[in-house]
Order: sequence, then structure tokens, then C-alpha cells
Amino acid sequence: MKNETFEPAFLASKRPHILMITNHGIHDWDIRSGLIDTGGQNHYVNALSDTLVTLGFRVTTLNRGGFPDPQTQEMRRGSRYKNEHSRIVYLQGGGASFIRKEDLTREVLQEEGDDAYRELSREGNPHFALTISHYWDGAILGEMLRKKFNDQGKHVWIPHSLGALKKENFKDKPQEVVAPLKFDERIAFEHEVATRVDAIGSTSGDISRTLETSYGRKAELFLPPCINTAAIHPLEPSKATSIYDFLSTQDSETGHLVRGKKCILEVSRTDHTKRKDVLIKAFAKAFKNNPQVMLLLTVSSDNQKVYQELTQLIEHNGIRRQIVFIGSVPRSIMSELYAITTVYCSPSEMEGFGMSVQEACAAGRATVSSDKIPFATEYLLANEHHQDLTTTSGTCTLRWGKGGIVVPAGNDEGFAYALKTLVEDETLRGNMGNDAYHLTIPKFTWPDVTKQMLHELKINLPVSHS
Repeated sequence: MKNETFEPAFLASKRPHILMITNHGIHDWDIRSGLIDTGGQNHYVNALSDTLVTLGFRVTTLNRGGFPDPQTQEMRRGSRYKNEHSRIVYLQGGGASFIRKEDLTREVLQEEGDDAYRELSREGNPHFALTISHYWDGAILGEMLRKKFNDQGKHVWIPHSLGALKKENFKDKPQEVVAPLKFDERIAFEHEVATRVDAIGSTSGDISRTLETSYGRKAELFLPPCINTAAIHPLEPSKATSIYDFLSTQDSETGHLVRGKKCILEVSRTDHTKRKDVLIKAFAKAFKNNPQVMLLLTVSSDNQKVYQELTQLIEHNGIRRQIVFIGSVPRSIMSELYAITTVYCSPSEMEGFGMSVQEACAAGRATVSSDKIPFATEYLLANEHHQDLTTTSGTCTLRWGKGGIVVPAGNDEGFAYALKTLVEDETLRGNMGNDAYHLTIPKFTWPDVTKQMLHELKINLPVSHS
């Protein structure tokens, strides 16, 4: 619902105004995980916005619109209010079709900037106490708007990931995989942004190191993704009262088979970089013909090419009856989904942080991750020890930590071994899930991180929250 009834109160508010820019993806109040270019960054933006509202600010979030919602077909335009202190404004630019983030251009952003200027100018001459932009495209748009409004408020850029880091991670990939990601164009934009914004907020150690070595800029702020513990928390499986109906609705072929089974879960958008193919191969190696173990996999037909490749791989391995296809997952039932999860797995090769792994840990789940996920490698490997496996592709070194297992990216045999070990060893799995929770909570919670950011930027908390 658009909730325009909140508009008069928002416009009349005396609260300091913060401009939040998350330009790509399908941003909304209820983030539907699995939609193209939509995922962790969008959850991050909403959680940070909610925290800023709680601290006494009002927040306008900008997102590209002008095209129909891929699920509801509703045109994404105008403003959408969550309450009297928070809204999303959908910008027109680049035509009436979705544009993936790799194909956004300066020309499209210029059209969006012009539209934002027109829309916001109708409300007077806005002053933003702070602009917070996400990813390179959001930062370019943020600088355009600062210039248009002659706004002297500070601009913080949160890149979430960096082209130079991703290019390094993909150096051994074939050209047909690398070329569509347009790393060099992205890196050029990021260099431009890094010289213009007032501060950069790093979300991980990898981001901080890459900013310094490849962009010549230190991150002034550490702004890791955090957990809303009211939404994501440990839950007894018996309290997961609606999840089975949800899964049955999502996949009429196998969703009804989940109750009482051990479940491996993966949640991410449908994209080659998430390496769902590795998880499917690993699952087939470890659990084929074991109907007591099922794989809950987010797969969306919005990305037809990847969708077809994954469904063909599943059929080829003969495991369709053990796979539940999940589309988009409402935030309201994520804790229930984690509650019935035995092990969470993320084989992704392109992450700035690893929010899905962090969430699984906050729900008390043991995790298996690739070595390209900073949250896993930087925070879950306390008391680390190594195990060398002999695989068909050579030696695979597993890294075991208190809070999870880390596997070399792309090694499906390594993932198969780690998943099978945790699924079969209840004591190990329980201890690891408990340790993962305590390594995550309360360290990664939003209020403290947000207050620290404002303190370092010398932005005072509002005296009144009216």
C-alpha cells in the first residue's frame, strides 16, 4: 500500500531530513528476496532507515522506478510511505523496463537526478542533514543531487562491494562470465566517487583493504550490516506455525514434503555469482536418494537463463523430489524458515559482506560458506583449524571455525563433505549454531552502529523525536 495519508505529516515534520539512495533493484518496504538485483543491500537500507527514524530523523529513500513490478505488475512510480517519518520515492529515468545494475549508465542516472530534483523541489528547497548512498550508482546520483540543490550536508558512500575486489575474485573465470559484469566501467565510476564523497563506510575488512590498496582512500567509517533482533532470532521449530503452508504454496510438487525432514537452506537472488549450481551438485553428491534431507533453494524465473540452467542441472542429477523452489520470502516469516533449517549454505563467489550467512547465524544456525564471504572468513573462524580433502580437482582445504565451515569457492566436493558432516552430527551442528549466534549477537546490532556513525560524522541526535 502506498499510504499517502502519511504525506502531510512527513512534509510538515521538523525532524532532520536524511536522504537515502539505493538506486538499483526492486526496493520496497517488504523486500522479496530472490528478485533480480534485490537482496542484502535492500534489507540493509530498510534496517538503517528504521533505526534513523527511531533515533529521531525522517528519511527519504530514492530508488529507480518507471517500470512495472515483476510480480504485481503495478507501475513503480510516485512516493510510498511507510509511516509519517519514512518514504520511498521512485525515480523515472532510462525508460519503462527494468535495467540490471551492470547496465546502468551516467545518462540514466542523469535522467533520474533530473526527476528527483523536480519531485523534491516541489516540496520547497530541501536540506538534508546527511546523504547516505549505496553502491556506485547511488553515490553518483547523490553527488548529482548535492550539486543541484547546492546542499552542504555531508555525503557518506557505502559501496557494499567493489569492482576491484570482484575483478580479483573473478580473475580465473572465462571471458563470457566476466564480460557482462563490466568491472572496468564500474571501477572507473568508483574511483570518481571515492574522490568526491565526504566519507566512505566500509562493511567488511575486505572492503577496507581494497579501498586503500586499489582506490587510494581509507574508509572513515565501519558500517557492517546488522541484525534486527525483533525480526531475526532463534525460534523453536515447533513455533514455526505458518512456514509449511508457505512452502507448499511456493512449490506444489515438493513443498508439502518438508515437514519432519532435515533441510539445507540457501537464500539469495537468482544470479550466476551466487553459485547455486555448486550447491545443487554438492547436495546431489551428499544426499541423493536420501529423502530425509531436502534443499530449500531460492530460484526466480525473473532471470530466465540462470533459472533454466539450474532446473536442468537439478533434473540431470535426479534430485527434483528433494528440492523445494522458493521464490521471494517475506521478512515476516524468515525466522520460521531458519527455525526448520538444519544447515544454512552460501556458495556465493561475489559478496561484499554476506548478510544471509549473518542472518542464519543470528537465528542460531550452523553455516557452510565459500571463502569469498567476508562475514564468514572474518568473524566465524575463531579457533580455526584446517582439514585437507582429496577431491577430483585436487586438494581441498576446509577451514573449520567455532561458528562455521568455510570451503574454497566452486569446490562442490568440499561443500558436499561439509554439509554431510553437519547434517549427520547433531552435537557438532548444535554447538556450532550456538557459537555462531554468540559471535553475531550483540556485536552486530543496528542502534549502536548507527549512533557511532552519527557521532563520528559530528551529527547530533535530534533533541525531540516528534
